[in-house]
Amino acid sequence: MILVAMLALMPVPKRPKRLQEEPVSVEILTPEQLRPPADAKPEPVLPAPPAAPVPPVAAIAPARATSPAPAAPPAMIHPTEMLSAKTLADPRSKQARADLATFASDERMVQLCNLEAMDQIGKWRADFHPDRVVPYATAREKIAGTSIDAAGAAFRSRGNWYGLKFKCELARDGESVTGFAFLVGDPVPRQTWDDLGLPAVH
Repeated sequence: MILVAMLALMPVPKRPKRLQEEPVSVEILTPEQLRPPADAKPEPVLPAPPAAPVPPVAAIAPARATSPAPAAPPAMIHPTEMLSAKTLADPRSKQARADLATFASDERMVQLCNLEAMDQIGKWRADFHPDRVVPYATAREKIAGTSIDAAGAAFRSRGNWYGLKFKCELARDGESVTGFAFLVGDPVPRQTWDDLGLPAVH
């Protein structure tokens, strides 16, 4: 509206004075005047310059399509504070400490790493409340000394299962976690839970 108002207030340009037309001399030729004289020699016709050679189709190299660079895999999360020891030290974890004491060395290390995974995931995202970890959902975990690599793990939170990958380092005696890294994956389709050994409830 402001633009319209501005245009309406602009002065109307004055119409330019009409210039006086100058007379133009026109000469009409007869057909005889258009014909060339009999003794006129035709102008020599110069040969057309040779066309540039066209390279054969096979000689033209096709443009090579550039494929996009593969996306880098997501980086794992490396917490700086281990949490499982503090959880086990809580008086409410008395039964859990007693159960761990009955496990064989490898199984005890796996359970400690599972506990660390649940604590770290819950701290990383408040909307997750992990209550169970299966370290062998899609691939068997690998144990080398006091190191555990679980690339095909899964964890349950609020009744749903999610993919999980973690690496866990334990002390020499295998009694405490000293290093941990993890990566949360996509939700696991419900129709695959039974095949993967992922229970809906305890």
